[in-house]
Amino acid sequence: MYRRVGGLTLAAAVSLTLVGDLLAQTQSSAAMATESGAVASISVADLQDKIGVLAHDSMRGRETPSPELVETAEYVASVFRAAGLKPGLGDSYIQWFPLSMVGPGANESQRLSVSGPSGTLTLTLGEEFAPIPVAESASGSGALLRIASLDEISDATDRVLALAVNENNIRSVFTGFQYAVQGSGAAGALLVVESDDYYERLKSFFSSARMSLGEFEGLPSPVMLVPASALPSALASAIVDGGAWPDGWSAEMESTALIREESAMNTIGWIEGSDPDLKREYVIFTAHMDHVGVGRAVDGDSIYNGADDDASGTAVVMELAEAFAKMQPAPRRSMVFMTVSGEEKGLLGSQWYSEHPIFPLEQTVANLNMDMVGRNWQDTIAAIGKDESSLGPLVERVAAEHPELDMVVIDDQWPNENFYFRSDHYNFARKGVPILFFFNGTHDDYHRPSDQPEKIEYDKTARLAKLLYYLGLQVANSDGRPEWVPEAYERVVETGE
Repeated sequence: MYRRVGGLTLAAAVSLTLVGDLLAQTQSSAAMATESGAVASISVADLQDKIGVLAHDSMRGRETPSPELVETAEYVASVFRAAGLKPGLGDSYIQWFPLSMVGPGANESQRLSVSGPSGTLTLTLGEEFAPIPVAESASGSGALLRIASLDEISDATDRVLALAVNENNIRSVFTGFQYAVQGSGAAGALLVVESDDYYERLKSFFSSARMSLGEFEGLPSPVMLVPASALPSALASAIVDGGAWPDGWSAEMESTALIREESAMNTIGWIEGSDPDLKREYVIFTAHMDHVGVGRAVDGDSIYNGADDDASGTAVVMELAEAFAKMQPAPRRSMVFMTVSGEEKGLLGSQWYSEHPIFPLEQTVANLNMDMVGRNWQDTIAAIGKDESSLGPLVERVAAEHPELDMVVIDDQWPNENFYFRSDHYNFARKGVPILFFFNGTHDDYHRPSDQPEKIEYDKTARLAKLLYYLGLQVANSDGRPEWVPEAYERVVETGE
């Protein structure tokens, strides 16, 4: 006599259970085989080929902007296309963004004079003042208005702001003076630099063309750097030290600038996730494909190839894209692969993406960024930001689970160098995306023509790429998202420190 279970005989139920177990085992084995094949596709030979292309002399250092950078972006796009990745923007893998090149105009059109009870002092360009290029043509004059900070201005119509500048307040001044001048109606601004040495450093910075993100938005009123030593002592003391304000001082100024509009690009490809719900969340891998171009010759070589900085990270992103594209089914979350440009000019490409994201940042669960990952230690990689989120313990666990990779993950070894703020992950972190920044430190070839492909430790780079594959897979397939450490979130996202 047979016992029936849920309308089936016991024998039939057992038979179906065994079939289900075997099917699950077969599917699990298939997934493991797919994973094994995917990670095995990451190879030394592939990395040599990719870095060899990116850091070849014909790429002329991949400067932002340049025809060679366009060629680099198209090369990365061709790799994404061949691997079967979806384009990031409709039918295109390229995200273009605008740049402005701004430099000082002709010397004869830069003027500054300061007038007071003792007469008019005409300052000498370079030695005693340096214009900050703010518009093709800007001029203004008015009584000096001393301010201690940009926050205290309300109405400065027809006045010239006078503000002391030093190494402690420079960041807040240069992020706020444009709004301060425009918002207050000021006729101009004098940024009085407390020390001669610091004035020379700032003057040098503004004496050559600078690159900024977006179309150039000029100021109607001129802004000048002035060393305190160039001003009458009573006026300088009042501005720098907050002493008694001598009445009757005014300034008259004029400046011009040369402005050129340019463009650069990010290259983006992605793989849609396999989970109906989690596919609307994204894991994004990044590296910067630009370098510093052609410069001063060293030992007869003027091409700064940038093999480690950052052809190494760019090649790893491409290897990971090819590896994940081989997985069937795809990871549960969607995987995004992006190579940015303008990093060497101030993280411009990643800033543009963070302000014009293709995939919602609130749905981007992690950014894994690679910059200079091909040199130094054979068995060690720094993961900067490891103490900020659950990604830190996760990468340590993944490394422990894969001893065959022989890769130890360590903390930031150079806190005084501020590397956290110097690569593209920062533009994701400040928007609330948990990050890890993989970095092997600088070396004697950093930003020199000698950063060549033959100096890359390819075996180390391949093992790191496999570690990142396993890490990305864990993040993509986990039920929950990576979580910030609350103190780190407050510091990085809420207060921007």
